[in-house]
Order: sequence, then C-alpha cells, then structure tokens
Amino acid sequence: MTLLSEIREHFAAEKRGIRVIESLPENYSANTLRLIDGYGVAIEYNRADVISEKFASCRLFVKEFVVNSDEVKKYLVLLCSNDSLRYEFATLCAQFVAPGVGGEDRKLLLDNPFGWWEKWRELLGNIISIKDPYSVIAEMMALEKAYKKDNTAKWTAIESGSHDIECLNEDIEVKSSLKKYEATITITGQHQLKKGQKRLLLYFCKFEKSRDGVSINDMVDKLVQGGYDKELIETQLEKIGYELGSSSRDAKYKILEKREYEVDEHFPSITDESFKENHLPNAVIRVSYTVDLDGIEYNLW
Repeated sequence: MTLLSEIREHFAAEKRGIRVIESLPENYSANTLRLIDGYGVAIEYNRADVISEKFASCRLFVKEFVVNSDEVKKYLVLLCSNDSLRYEFATLCAQFVAPGVGGEDRKLLLDNPFGWWEKWRELLGNIISIKDPYSVIAEMMALEKAYKKDNTAKWTAIESGSHDIECLNEDIEVKSSLKKYEATITITGQHQLKKGQKRLLLYFCKFEKSRDGVSINDMVDKLVQGGYDKELIETQLEKIGYELGSSSRDAKYKILEKREYEVDEHFPSITDESFKENHLPNAVIRVSYTVDLDGIEYNLW
C-alpha cells in the first residue's frame, strides 16, 4: 500500500485515536489522527517551540498525546476540521510526513515548520480574510493609549463594533497603512465615522516592516505591563486569527507617523445624515468611500 492510499484509508475510518503509518520507514515514523475536532497526521516533535497556525479549515500545532496506554509524547500535528475534504487533504498530509531522499524533507520540516507552512499557504492561497499584523499593532497601540486614560477602554473591533475602541467619554476608529507617501483611508460603511453622544477620534498610523520595529507580541507585553488583563488580550487576539504561537505575531513594523484626527462637522464623512430624510436611499445597504487625510488638521500622538 502506498503512503497516500494508507492515509486515505485511515481517514475513511471513523474510529478516533492515533495510528501508526505502516508504509513509512521506522526511523521516519508518523501517525494519522482522528480527533473530535478533526483528522490529520502527526510527527514526533521534541523541541520547545510554541506553534499554532491556522489556514482555512487547517491547523498546524504542537500537542502532547498519550500512546501505549501511559507514555506521553509531543507531536507536530497537521489537522483539518472539514470532513468533506478528506480525499484532498490526504495528499497534503502525505507530502507533510514523507521523509524525502535520505530523510532531507523530514529534516527541513522539523528544523523549520513555519517555513513549510508558509510555502503551502502561499501556494494554495489563504482564503481566510484576517487583518494584517500592522493593522492589529495599530489598534493595540491605540488601546494602550486609551487604557492609560481610562481603564474601562474596550477593544470592540473583535466584536464587529461600529468603532475599534470604546471608552467612557470617547470612541476611537483606527486606520493604518504601509504607504509612506500617501495618507488615504477607506471607510467601510456609513456607521464607521458616525458620531454619537461621545467624542469620536480617528487614529492613523504609518508603518514600514523592520527588524527594529514593534510586533504584536511586543504590544501584548506593553499592555499587560500597563495593567491590561493578559488572558483577555490573548482571547481577543485568538478571535481575530492571532492566537499564541502564530508566527505572524513576531512580524515587526517600525512606526513612521501617528496622527490623531477629531471627527466632527469639519471632518469629511458620509453617514445616514448625509442623505435625504437622514437615511440611505432605498435598496442601498452600505456606503464605502476613500478619504485623503492630507490637508485635514491633526495632532501627533
């Protein structure tokens, strides 16, 4: 039986647990898995790395399993939660566990699991829409600034709130860009810059990727040092695709500029009140538009 056909046969069986892949050489062993939350393959992994990556319905992570009744071993796991993709996913799993000539592929995988993951994700295309790391960093910076003034400040972007951060006396919308010489932002909806009873601020940040910059993990440390609940921030990051162990959390960006705008009657915006009878025309659901921030008065923060 070939490696691929054995993996497919194991995936077709509905019995849960861990099974040895017999078609692999003993010195390059691997296993198939059937768990409550998915199916996949696992290779013994003895490094201390924290790995947790997500792609569509697939995950790459490190987990301990009990084998031979009482022995605990650590594994590098590739798992899929979509049962209808068993046949196709088996092909990816076969490539994952195959040792290659002289075990070279297995060595490359274990030396750099993130590298393997990124190559496959780039090849297949990431169909999950998640925020760019610099965008998350900008929101965390705004949260840090707001929390210093008001320890009830809440990061509401993860709950699809109208604004990214809500405080007692003000709301904050955060925009960011990697474009050095432009300051344009896209407003996705008529409610995003709608001012209520509270003051509304717009924070705009320019970044460039740099080894000397700040990462999501750096911002976690800053927020926790400032008193923000660590468990809460980790839960919030997990909800937007940046759980602990994600390599994207280490990507660093240098801050080029941080601007603060007051969203008032002088700031260009489109809201319900911009239309006749204070509501969108019939059959129009959402309005998206682009604003050029250059030429609008702002403060640095």
